[in-house]
Amino acid sequence: MIKNGIYRDYLRDIEEFNRLYRDFKEGKAFESDFKNFRLVNGIYGQRQKDFHMVRIKIPAGILTADQIDEIADIGDTFSNGVAHVTTRQDIQYHWIKLEDVPQIIKRINEAGLTTKDACGNALRNITASYLSGVCPNEIIDVGRLAQKLTELLIGKYENLPRKFKIGFACCEEHSFLVPFNDIGFLPVLNQGKPAFRAFVGGGLGDRPKYPYEYPEIINLEDLVLFIRSVMDLFDRHGDRKNKRHNRLKFLIQKLGIDEFFRLLKEEIQKNSAEYEKFQCNAVYVEEKEENVLPEGKDPQHKIWIETNIIPQRQKDLFAVLIRLPLGNITTGKLRKIAEISRDYSVQVRTTQDQNIALINVHREILDQIYHSLKEAGLNDYGASTYLDITSCPGSETCSLGITSSRDLSRAIYEKLPKDPETVRKLKNITIKVSGCPNACAHHHVASIGLHGIAMKIEDTLIPAYVIHLGGNGTLHNQKIGYTGIKIPAKNVPDAVIELLNFYLENSHQNESFEDFVERITPERINKLLEKHKELYKKVEYNIDWGSDKQFSLEDLGTGECAGIIADRVEEALKEGERLIKQAETHINRGLPEDATVHIEKAVDIISSGLLIPFGVKAEGKDAREKFIEQIIGRKLVDEKFIKLLDRQIKDPHELVNTAKEFYTICKETYLKLRRETEEKREVKKEEKARKEFLDLRGVECPFNFVKAKYKLKEMDVGSILVITIDGEESIKSVPQSLRDEGHEIIDIQEEKDYYTVVVRKR
Repeated sequence: MIKNGIYRDYLRDIEEFNRLYRDFKEGKAFESDFKNFRLVNGIYGQRQKDFHMVRIKIPAGILTADQIDEIADIGDTFSNGVAHVTTRQDIQYHWIKLEDVPQIIKRINEAGLTTKDACGNALRNITASYLSGVCPNEIIDVGRLAQKLTELLIGKYENLPRKFKIGFACCEEHSFLVPFNDIGFLPVLNQGKPAFRAFVGGGLGDRPKYPYEYPEIINLEDLVLFIRSVMDLFDRHGDRKNKRHNRLKFLIQKLGIDEFFRLLKEEIQKNSAEYEKFQCNAVYVEEKEENVLPEGKDPQHKIWIETNIIPQRQKDLFAVLIRLPLGNITTGKLRKIAEISRDYSVQVRTTQDQNIALINVHREILDQIYHSLKEAGLNDYGASTYLDITSCPGSETCSLGITSSRDLSRAIYEKLPKDPETVRKLKNITIKVSGCPNACAHHHVASIGLHGIAMKIEDTLIPAYVIHLGGNGTLHNQKIGYTGIKIPAKNVPDAVIELLNFYLENSHQNESFEDFVERITPERINKLLEKHKELYKKVEYNIDWGSDKQFSLEDLGTGECAGIIADRVEEALKEGERLIKQAETHINRGLPEDATVHIEKAVDIISSGLLIPFGVKAEGKDAREKFIEQIIGRKLVDEKFIKLLDRQIKDPHELVNTAKEFYTICKETYLKLRRETEEKREVKKEEKARKEFLDLRGVECPFNFVKAKYKLKEMDVGSILVITIDGEESIKSVPQSLRDEGHEIIDIQEEKDYYTVVVRKR
């Protein structure tokens, strides 16, 4: 890795972030400009207004102890002290305030990592098997390749039609999710040298697609050439208008795979002289050695060894998996992992199963590692098994989340059998839960997958899930699961348990769950689960898991990747500005007729765009007429522009100058409308929110926190709770505990013999 970090221009980005954020707050910048910039710098909006998620990009998931400590410090300083490991080996924090972002970006980059391109329509984190460099079946250390490629490509693709994902398998066995990237690579030997089979156009989302294998082997030195040629092709031909059809898989579907490969070969030929040969010192030549798992000392230790320890290719060395429930880990436990890494000289990697792996653990220190993990509460067995449920954040923080997927996952986990004998029988089964159809938890490639929906029962909206059966995400057995029946959320845990028991009772010896589904048939399994569609008395089906409020989609957003009305307005205004500048260039070159054509088009587009917030869809002459009626008629724009809209201006110079003024006024009008709309929302929110008081003086820890927590549960989001507490221990612990719950501490005041804590419910 580059000594100065992955990305060197972060100070310039911080300066630009500060400028755009200031202009955005003052109503001088388009929302889309600020949003797009923060997205490509890893800052994503979350469901709760005023809070954001920061995603730290970790190529191949490889971390040092110092980096882990810095990540933990950032979580304590700016978030709620809970880090989340993602399925792309990143680490992210929620509950971040925008004003803290510049400090966070600076600290992350100074630690040798970055947030650059972690979100947005960019080249996302390049993943690689966490066993890279130690896998018994590998040909080359793909982790090092992912790091090197990140260094070469970061910042070069930030305005793609949509996000772009690349993944490396170390071998066919350890290739989970590789086929469902935009480009997936599998190492092979070609004339005795490391090379790659390449798979393009795979993807999940709400319309999953299998990949196509490129017909030629890609040599190591041609990796950058191949990747950039695919991305250049996607950049040029991808659909930028229809955001539901703008991933690479849809471009291939539109062109046809034969035509796509023809164009790709032309692109490779064209770029071959421009892009440098790829060089990376990552080749492995050593032979693998026999490595037998050690014996366990008690039943729990034995099952931990069986599920959490993987023999490496190097004699007496092992990879140790640390299972993180739903991918979450506290900053205190992160520091413990950093300490273990230093004390025992082991490497640390994040995994695509949302766990952490310790690499190069010698046989002689396995017991010490186990006891250190046990002391920290990090010795849960069942890594990458059915006990290790993958879940997206769902409605907890995601603006697209329909259901509370994490809380459902917890409810399922509570019911799962955890005895060693059953774990051995079910360990190859996976459970993945997404809070909407977008497949962030990869439910399509799970043995048992679930995605959240809203279901109407007798005029009542309830949370529910669609079940998916028999999926698999590896190259040698890739399978998009069968879509099954819809089940009310409260019945899902029982349905999952029945399905697992049915498998235990009816499967053949060593029969995989995927083969079991094929043999039994999805139809028979769906019929078995039909009973779980029934509604039982005394069950509050309109209350989601982990909630105490009636289920609703009122606060469901459109998501930052799906686009919003503001984007369309701002795109229209910016396109109009571009055309006006082009017209001005034509005037300066003595081409007035060309200038007039561009001005006419610009006025049409600007008029059409500014009508969108008023629910008016119009184009061309109709847009001009509606603009006069709806915008000028409301006195939002001066009547003097009617001459421009009615095509009464004939002089090209006057036409350009008037159009420039028209654009400026329309931009100011839009920004003013947006600001007024936001202010009205805030007023309504404050009107709805209530202010309550809670006297906790004389109440000891932790009971004062519990009372505050339950009081906040009764209140609406945005409401203010004023707490009075006494004692040094209370003031140290209660506010932080409420932050950990996701609430905002607005103020803490020291009175004569007590403290006042002002909390806003989030």
